[in-house]
Amino acid sequence: MFEKDLFKPILLAQHEALERRTAKNHPSRQDIEEKLTNLRSGYRGEKSLHYYLSLLPPKRYHIFHDIRLQHGDSYFQIDAFLHTEKSGLIIDSKNYSGSLLLERHQLTQEVNENKRVYSNPLSQVARHKILLNYFFEKNQLPIIPLDHLVCFTNSKATLHITPGYMEAEKKVCRAENLLMKIAEYEKFFKKDCLDPKQMGKIKKQILNKQTPLQSDVLQMYNICPRELILGVLCPKCLHLPMHYKGRKWRCPGCNAISIDAHLFALNDFFLLIKPCITIAELCWFLQLPSPRAAAYLFSILNFPHSGTNKGRIYHQPKTFL
Repeated sequence: MFEKDLFKPILLAQHEALERRTAKNHPSRQDIEEKLTNLRSGYRGEKSLHYYLSLLPPKRYHIFHDIRLQHGDSYFQIDAFLHTEKSGLIIDSKNYSGSLLLERHQLTQEVNENKRVYSNPLSQVARHKILLNYFFEKNQLPIIPLDHLVCFTNSKATLHITPGYMEAEKKVCRAENLLMKIAEYEKFFKKDCLDPKQMGKIKKQILNKQTPLQSDVLQMYNICPRELILGVLCPKCLHLPMHYKGRKWRCPGCNAISIDAHLFALNDFFLLIKPCITIAELCWFLQLPSPRAAAYLFSILNFPHSGTNKGRIYHQPKTFL
């Protein structure tokens, strides 16, 4: 069963919002688009991995997607961790395209005669295995046999492993072969190491210690909030901004009318700026005609808030969009 399911990464959602809110001629636009392309590719790879993991017997496997755990002053992130009563397996997914050559010290990618060199993903996932063992020890969890695997998820990529690289032959697979590779691991671990209580303890600690990455993407690209494109996006034709009148949003481009188009814009504010907002900030970001209009929207949104009168601050709900 999926103890922690797969969701769109916050960093990806932030970059999608930033692309919507940044002018095409902005100096950082190209960097944003390149990063967004990479993030989308990685997410597609994780979705492909999720599909194959969903085919596993749900009662036998406990699966955690995209967990980020602390080690000292830093963090390590695991694409997928699955364990049974007998053992645990860490899986790192890679969605690289083109022609790939995996060598002991590097991974070389060639796309349209352009070459890029990356660190060996096996080294990374092996390091994560060590750090996960440390996490188990620190949190007084039962130690179980751990193994690791790199899964290449792009079916159109060609993958070559340098001759004689036996570790890669054993611990690297394509997504379509993932279930067979997991079945091979099962043969090595036949003795139960965990009882239901211990498995529950592992689940509780991982979920409690899981720390999602929170990034200041505006600072990342040296963008000031005043440089963002403001207003509410039309859900029908994507025109920006819509006009607010009579407690409704009207699109000047296609004449579409909406009563809740502001929700998507509010989510952009939370993703890009901060998880709380004032009436003045709502007027500014949504380009509302008056503070009274902002007060009305807050009255129907029913956000948690703190402070009173002009000092009132509205906080992003835990479940919003």
